[in-house]
Amino acid sequence: MMARLVGIILGVILATSGYVIAGLGVLGGWAQDLDLGPFEPHRPFVGWAAAITGALLLVAALTPRPLSPRPRRKPRRKTVVVDLGEPLATPVVVAEAAPEAEPVMTPVVLVEPEPTPVAVMPPPPVETFAELRARLIELSRTQTWPEAARVLTRLLRVAGGDREKALAHRDLGDFARAQGRMDEAAEAYESAVSYARAVRATRPSTLGDASVDDLLAGALAGVGDVAEIEGRLNEALSAFEESLALRRSHGGREAADPGARRALSITLERLADLREDRGHRMRALDLYRESYDVAARLAAADPARFGADLASTRARLVELEAKVAG
Repeated sequence: MMARLVGIILGVILATSGYVIAGLGVLGGWAQDLDLGPFEPHRPFVGWAAAITGALLLVAALTPRPLSPRPRRKPRRKTVVVDLGEPLATPVVVAEAAPEAEPVMTPVVLVEPEPTPVAVMPPPPVETFAELRARLIELSRTQTWPEAARVLTRLLRVAGGDREKALAHRDLGDFARAQGRMDEAAEAYESAVSYARAVRATRPSTLGDASVDDLLAGALAGVGDVAEIEGRLNEALSAFEESLALRRSHGGREAADPGARRALSITLERLADLREDRGHRMRALDLYRESYDVAARLAAADPARFGADLASTRARLVELEAKVAG
């Protein structure tokens, strides 16, 4: 009840104050000169807020509240006292506690995680013998010797038949001679000659085959070069003469392959230089003239490729003719 009275009083005060402050009307001199301090610029808003709050308090105070029902009291039961006389001795049965069940050990099954599939990288492509040899020739041309040595090692490992082994050992001889290792070069060239002869021996049908004869002729030329450098002139002469015979056996200067004709010209000049060193200048001059004839035909067909060879052969021929004439 007290709360209602307080609510009515506060509601009336707030409502009337807000009515006057908001400027809705006057109630005599009530609240007209009331100073709102910092809220003075917001006087209408404050008046309306006070009026609405006072109205809500009045409505809440005047609204009747429903009465809550009182809880019913349970009737007390009358206690009936029964006289049973002396108490009877009632046997007390003590129930034994059931034995505690032993804990059952549940087996723990460890589930191994499935192995994560590992991506298998495909093996690097295996280079063929021809690819390795082409790469070795290119590296030797640019004088990239460390990489050329690694490629040469793989080339020797990949070489399968006698023909590939002959080519690989001839390349090994060329590489060793370029590095100044003459003993290793001589051994490699000898091995190349042995493999090349084995190709001719195991395949009689290849006798007269230009590619087989060129394989042996190239290995013999390597043997002759190293022998000449080391001063073994007789061995060099024998190797160059056999190499020249093989190159002449397939058309010589009339051969269709320009590479075979260039190899013939080079072999003629190497043999001519060796003959000159032994004092056989006339025989050397004949060999240089034959070489010049081959080089001239090659240069006429392809000046860009063989023009330098022709100029070198011409200069050497002029020099030798001057020696013979003098």
